[in-house]
Amino acid sequence: MNRKLVALAILPIAAVALASMATAGPANKPKLQRVVITAAKGDVAEFALRPLKPGAVKRDSGVRSACCWTQRFVVRDGQKVEINDPLVTFTGKRGTFTYRARILWLDAGNGYTIGTGTWKLVEGTGAYAHFKGHGRLAIDWPPDGETSWQAEGYLGPR
Repeated sequence: MNRKLVALAILPIAAVALASMATAGPANKPKLQRVVITAAKGDVAEFALRPLKPGAVKRDSGVRSACCWTQRFVVRDGQKVEINDPLVTFTGKRGTFTYRARILWLDAGNGYTIGTGTWKLVEGTGAYAHFKGHGRLAIDWPPDGETSWQAEGYLGPR
């Protein structure tokens, strides 16, 4: 048989084999769970973590603290925006996790301020020691009332 014909016959078989190997990943790769983290009713320094699907992340609650942020102001489309990037630590019954947030604060008028942003997990201990995660957040800061905040996203083993 001609060498060229043999090479042409083998080429499609090799291409299929390489393509299937390239798309194959680890068989037991852990999935991130969708979660919601909220301020405990009546105290924004307390939090509740609730998974929205079953998996490695379990319900937890505890206290929250923030530190180490920068503050800058920009004007976007004529509106003044304050940008903060706090490091937020959650100390719960199952361990501690910390995320870096990026919050954009907007004046909503009549003394109200609204914050929206993103978060990304930077470290964890206990049950959160080998986790990764990311998501979005929203904060309501009324002039004379309870601040409310909520972070949603994905959290789970690396």
